Amino acid sequence: MKFLKDKRHVILYSFLSVALLAAVFLGISFGLRANASAQALEDVYTQRILETQEQLQAIALKLDKVPVSKDSEVLCELLTGISKQADGVVTNLAALPLSHVAMSSTVKFCNQLSDFTLGLALSLAGGAELTQEQYKQLSDMQSQSTLLLGQFVLAREAMLRNSLKLTTTNQVYYEEAQASARPLEQVGDKDNGMEYPTMIYDGAFSDARHYGSPKALGTETINQAQAQELAIQYLGADRVKEAVSSAETQGNLAAYGVSLTLTDGTQLTAEVTKVGGKLLWIVPEHASFEAKLSLEECREAALKFLREHGYGAMEANHYQVYDGLAVINFVALQDGVLLYPDLVKLQLRMDTGEVVGLEANNYLMNHTTREGLSPGLTMDQAITHLSSRLTLETTRLCLIPFRDRERLCYEAAGTFEDKRYLVYLDANTGEEVEVLLVLSTPDGEMSA
Repeated sequence: MKFLKDKRHVILYSFLSVALLAAVFLGISFGLRANASAQALEDVYTQRILETQEQLQAIALKLDKVPVSKDSEVLCELLTGISKQADGVVTNLAALPLSHVAMSSTVKFCNQLSDFTLGLALSLAGGAELTQEQYKQLSDMQSQSTLLLGQFVLAREAMLRNSLKLTTTNQVYYEEAQASARPLEQVGDKDNGMEYPTMIYDGAFSDARHYGSPKALGTETINQAQAQELAIQYLGADRVKEAVSSAETQGNLAAYGVSLTLTDGTQLTAEVTKVGGKLLWIVPEHASFEAKLSLEECREAALKFLREHGYGAMEANHYQVYDGLAVINFVALQDGVLLYPDLVKLQLRMDTGEVVGLEANNYLMNHTTREGLSPGLTMDQAITHLSSRLTLETTRLCLIPFRDRERLCYEAAGTFEDKRYLVYLDANTGEEVEVLLVLSTPDGEMSA
């Protein structure tokens, strides 16, 4: 009997041990799943925040363009874009676990901005014109949109710096906002300068669309070994220590991949087109160089590289400087006319002036000799279509990508309230086609 009793105890203890282990295992498993779910939710919140920043940047940029646009169609496109993006901000804010009380003024501002700009767009479509009071209201909204964007960026930086998360156990929808723990809820605070009205590429046309077949490749085909040799020739045989094949790509600009090691250890990846043997792109794996050369010296070195490799007449456009690299956009020229669809971007080391990066897909897809580059209007006739708000500085002929075709335009560069703009007028009709804001920073000059 004692043996049976002891046996029952052993079975009982064994069962309890197994149950305890199972409980521990399940607890750990559920904990890991909960952590994974919380992280997934945090990632969704982060994406919403980043989208909101992008939308606010786009809103401020479009509002910046409104005062110098005279064409009702362009204005309608700008205003409807603002309305749509303001709605997007509201949608994203509503998806975040933020205090309704703290965010109410920001949500109200975005809703009013959406309604106001959509109403203006409908009025313009009906033949009306913007009044001075409406321009003033839009200017106020631009100032507040820019300030709101800045507060959002600062709040996001504070969250990263302090490792703050939105996936907390506390219910925040009806709680008072706490500045130290909830920086996002402070973006609309009047203490940060927000006084809501009561009511963001690189160079110009760098995202030009590509249509049809490549125009600058030719017909000759090459193999992988030839692609490696061509990549070496582009960079200079004296600079290359080793070149090996890498992954191929398909499509309109099918290319062979080449991995290159330079004599100083710099690693580059390149692609050479299978048809024509043209350098499609180069990119450095790491970039951090000493900035010894001036931007002008790098520009001259870049033009020399382009001439030596058959690119013809090119003109430097926008630029950016970072990590000892000069990144310069070059636009092709034909009889003095800028061909914006034919863009090449170069990256040059600012210690040696050597090319370590290139993007030529726009050029290879679009470059050809154009016909019809004689304007139907004189420059003086065209600029009569400019807004009187713009102080005109220079004007020149250019070809720009526009929707599914190219248009010959006058590029009118000017200023309004200390901001620089590029306004594009159709050279045959005078119609306003595009407005770009020139963005100058310590690191470069771009337009958007």
